[in-house]
Amino acid sequence: MPNPKPAPLNFNPDDPTGTTWALPEGAIARIGKGYQEYNTDREISVSPDNTFFAFGTRLGLWWYDISSMLPIALWETEQGLISAVDISPDGRLIAYSNWNGIIKVRDIQSGECIIEINRSEIYTTKGHITFSPNNSWIAIVNRGGIVEILDVQSGECISQIEQESNDGKVYHISKLQFSPDGQYIAATIGKQTYLWNPKTGSIITKFTGWCFAFSPDSGLIACENTTIIPDTTPVRGISDVSVWDIKTGKRIVHFTEHKELVRTIRFSPCGQFLISHDLSKILNVWDLSMGVLKETYIDCGRPFYLPNGRLIATDFNREIIEVWDVEQGEKLQTYEQQVDSIGYRWFSKCPKLLIAHTLSDERTKTENTHTFTTLNEPVCFPRKVQFRDGEALALRGNRQYIVLFNIINKISQRISIPSEFHDSIKTFNILHEGGMLVVNWNHNNNVYKVIKVCNAEVIPIAEFTPPMQLGNDTFAFSDERIAFAGKGGIIYLWDLKHSKVPRQFTGHTEHVWSLAFSPDGKRLVSGSSDKTARIWDVDLDEEIATLPLNKPFTTMALTHSPCGKMIAGGMLRELNIWCAEKLVLLCSIPQPEDSIRPFALAFSPCGRYLASGTWWQKDMGNMAIRLWDVATGENLHTFWGHTTDVETLAFSPDGTILASGSFDGTALLWDLKPYVDT
Repeated sequence: MPNPKPAPLNFNPDDPTGTTWALPEGAIARIGKGYQEYNTDREISVSPDNTFFAFGTRLGLWWYDISSMLPIALWETEQGLISAVDISPDGRLIAYSNWNGIIKVRDIQSGECIIEINRSEIYTTKGHITFSPNNSWIAIVNRGGIVEILDVQSGECISQIEQESNDGKVYHISKLQFSPDGQYIAATIGKQTYLWNPKTGSIITKFTGWCFAFSPDSGLIACENTTIIPDTTPVRGISDVSVWDIKTGKRIVHFTEHKELVRTIRFSPCGQFLISHDLSKILNVWDLSMGVLKETYIDCGRPFYLPNGRLIATDFNREIIEVWDVEQGEKLQTYEQQVDSIGYRWFSKCPKLLIAHTLSDERTKTENTHTFTTLNEPVCFPRKVQFRDGEALALRGNRQYIVLFNIINKISQRISIPSEFHDSIKTFNILHEGGMLVVNWNHNNNVYKVIKVCNAEVIPIAEFTPPMQLGNDTFAFSDERIAFAGKGGIIYLWDLKHSKVPRQFTGHTEHVWSLAFSPDGKRLVSGSSDKTARIWDVDLDEEIATLPLNKPFTTMALTHSPCGKMIAGGMLRELNIWCAEKLVLLCSIPQPEDSIRPFALAFSPCGRYLASGTWWQKDMGNMAIRLWDVATGENLHTFWGHTTDVETLAFSPDGTILASGSFDGTALLWDLKPYVDT
């Protein structure tokens, strides 16, 4: 029987991509689906019948149809910040947790909340949630590293399972799973696998190893065991595989043929065979009754058993993703691989979803490579937004591209960086004469590079290795210069036309969080954890003055008015506006309790208005973006939308649209026409 479809909350058939779904009041478009962590599959869950899936992001909970790969619902945008998701084995319920420690269980078909469990501070969840096979319990991991078993209907804690460690440390739990009959629960903690009784929380046994699998009848558990090869650079390891009888605690078979680390272990549905797959892409199939190697497959992707015993593998190459029938040696499907697209993240984190989509489309299989608009939608992490003109907004993608969003037709395109410059993009700046400057950072050797991107031409400009990793670095651009800083308090200034070696400005003694050039590029203002805000003469390489502060707060955001006569600063609980000529404080605007961290700022092109965006704190709802009258300090309007930190703001050239970029992995466009004079 098919699983019930999710309630189509916020679904709009006129917008199949979801760009305008669940927009907050005053917003006209959204770019991005919300950020999802890269290295975990805990924010994605496939329905038992493989017809739809849910994935949680910092924006909310999205539902997608697997066959079409189109969105069908968007839930939980009021708080977002989804950290873990799981669909019950019967397909009727979904459980998810968020950053505030709230766990919700909802009926999928109606969307009704069955129970909401609000955890105390020490018990907030940390990225794990999984249903028991009988749908009655959920297992979670709290921030103290304790596994808890909770009753789905009452929220009651059935048992608590604490880590056992000789050194007193709390280790990361990378995998948490019930046995098929629900009598056991296992977890990978650090480099060991633990097995417990979920009803009592008592430990049954533990094994050395990174990955494990239960047999279909729950009588056996298979574990990988790593042995480090001595005197190897880099350090290498090899794995053997053991299968244990859970009730007797005896090892029944032991396999040692692998020469690399094993990362996947699975039992066949009949329980007769075990597969193990290592980093060199060797797949071994073991006959458990005979205790022998049955088959070896070379250059094989990550393997999975289907319920009917069919062995499928997913293979991620540089430009394509392939799905294979392992035993038949038949390629079932080929997908275009767009790294750092949302589809690539789904498929790489949850190959079960990739296989489900392949099989849903197998009847129409062709030799052509499949591409999907929604699969190739770029991942956004907009720590900077900037209007290129009145029709296009540029924002940072995840790592290796800039996203250009057309405001008129609401279509996104990538501006990709060629492979020889494939470092992590830190920031960018649109140039007046066209093109943009992009600052890349290579985290392996701590090298910053500046390149100019104009159409298809990429020109290296400069590179620099600071004496230390800056950490939470901040940047500012003028027409000819780039300033950047971070921990240590030193400000580096690149004069791109005259010198490839940055100059250094010293004076701050702690982390520099904010930098801003004056419109003419002759002055630079900086804010630091040393609780000073300083003005620098760029041409003379010297400090001019320290801006006066009402209280010794860190100035987390700084910006100049377009005319250059004012400087605005955002700090805890207040906004300050200074006269840039006389360097005196013109006014200080106290902030309401719901927006005490106004750490994103932007002046309107006319200079009459100032926008401020709030950073998140635990138990907050959506973030405030406030529009201020600079002359009077009046709050003209407040927009509520992003689920976490507003990190960047920008006005359109005509001042009628405000763009906001957030740590939630989205950018929003806000209509200002009702609130400003144009």
